[in-house]
Amino acid sequence: MLIQTSIEKEIKDFIKKEFAGEDFDSNILASIQVDIPKKVGFGDLATTCPLNLAKWLKLPPIKLAEKIKNHLDQTLSEFCLQIDIAPPGFLNFHLTSGAFAGLIDSLNNEDLISVNHGKDKPSLLIEYVSANPTGDLHLGHGRGAVVGSALVSIIKATGRDVKSEFYINDAGEQIQKLGRSAWKLYKGEAHSEGDEYPKELIEPYVQNLSDNLDFNELTSIVKDRILNKQKEVLASIKVEYDKWVSEKQDVHEKGLLEKTLQQLKGKGLTYEKDDALWLSSSNLGDERDRVLLKSPTQPNEARKPTYLTADIAYHLNKLERANELLDIFGADHQGQEISLKKSLEALGEKPENLNILFIQFVSLSEGGQEVKMSKRTGSVIAVEEVVEKVGSDAFRFMLLASSVNNRVVFDIDLAQRSDDQNPVFYVQYAHARACSILRNATESFFDGSPPIVTKDELKTSLTNISIINVALNSSNEKEIQSTKELIIKLSYFNNEVNRSADTLNPSSLAHYLLDLAALFHNFYTNCRAINKENKELTLARLSIIQAFQKVLNKGLSLLLINAPERM
Repeated sequence: MLIQTSIEKEIKDFIKKEFAGEDFDSNILASIQVDIPKKVGFGDLATTCPLNLAKWLKLPPIKLAEKIKNHLDQTLSEFCLQIDIAPPGFLNFHLTSGAFAGLIDSLNNEDLISVNHGKDKPSLLIEYVSANPTGDLHLGHGRGAVVGSALVSIIKATGRDVKSEFYINDAGEQIQKLGRSAWKLYKGEAHSEGDEYPKELIEPYVQNLSDNLDFNELTSIVKDRILNKQKEVLASIKVEYDKWVSEKQDVHEKGLLEKTLQQLKGKGLTYEKDDALWLSSSNLGDERDRVLLKSPTQPNEARKPTYLTADIAYHLNKLERANELLDIFGADHQGQEISLKKSLEALGEKPENLNILFIQFVSLSEGGQEVKMSKRTGSVIAVEEVVEKVGSDAFRFMLLASSVNNRVVFDIDLAQRSDDQNPVFYVQYAHARACSILRNATESFFDGSPPIVTKDELKTSLTNISIINVALNSSNEKEIQSTKELIIKLSYFNNEVNRSADTLNPSSLAHYLLDLAALFHNFYTNCRAINKENKELTLARLSIIQAFQKVLNKGLSLLLINAPERM
């Protein structure tokens, strides 16, 4: 158990025992957290819990802090050198050198992530991207793809049962429009604005075809070609799915629409008006009623289902395959949330079992100017155009570094830089630097002299706490401070992974890796890693660097970003 976790547990146990007559709220106890102080000099770890709990326990914050400190002085002496009380109600913890050594030992020799955090949570099905198979994936799709795939990776690492899915919107008017667009090109007929997709987007998919195709055959071939291209683009940014679901085959043709409509009618939630079937969604809390089956536009034409009808049917099906659902949609889909959730609730599902994450828009900047149109097609900018310029790693990291609630301006020039201004370069270079130090320490020098440490000696030092202690026995305050800060930050890796999973926010992990890289670069500057005159100090610092390399490698892999050993 990590030190911060041990401190949190001790405080919670003390509060529950000391104030046994109180009605404990889980949120109150959850607010007891031990974090890294924001300012140097306020201890190695700190908590604001006396301040947070004071009002609830009807005690002055300082008085409560004294009670907690007196208890912890007895129970945490093994790894707490000193506990300070600071106004208006903080507790600052100064750790022993043995505690720091223990952290490095656990990082080097134990699993970095505990699978216990998520293993007992309900199974989760994440749907993301789900673009129409009618053209290229644009930057909005790309952001959803990056966020969705990172979340699947992170949540799976915590031990939770999670699956991913792409919903292919291959039924409805957009497919008919695709067919009309392709048919005109196939027959060499004039393009019609408004009724068809742009010629430059569809034309690449209407090539090398036989001469005797009918409309439906052509539509199916073009749709499949576009879908295959989307799969290729997604694979190029390390996005894969457990399942691809076809709206046409898996929802329409399997009768899920009819079944869902009958369920809604049986609950008295529908009515007829203007030859259309309506959902009484305003009675469920929506701002207005929604159409389920559209009125025919041609004589003897069957009524066609709306997106909402298919979405309700599809989500009912998903809830048969998973306990909880997460949809990752673009910000332009926000109007659909209430009617979908309320419909599911009316049919007996718990609305809290569906969580929808709305991704804000992405714009592109190059040469200091906003880029609105593709140079290649004159239309929206495709994911593959940007990836060709900056690569998968920069594409992913730049989109992950910002919260999904914020709009992103993707700076092409910044993503192409090879210096510390580029965040992904900065993090990857830290990993390569760590690998280089470890490599150089165990290899012979250029003059043929043997390495200062052997690989076996380094391996042994990773489990030798007394050796790791040497790194903190310095007379140089900068060396001590930068060493402590790096070790503490490393110890929070598991917490950060859990936090990203719980808050559905991979940007939290991305920023953690940025902060970690900054602390490592500072450690590298202040602490000479390889010292021929002091083998024990070299081994101690190499042990810390080994732990850093292990954590950073794992963190980047969770974000599906490469961790290069050389740059």
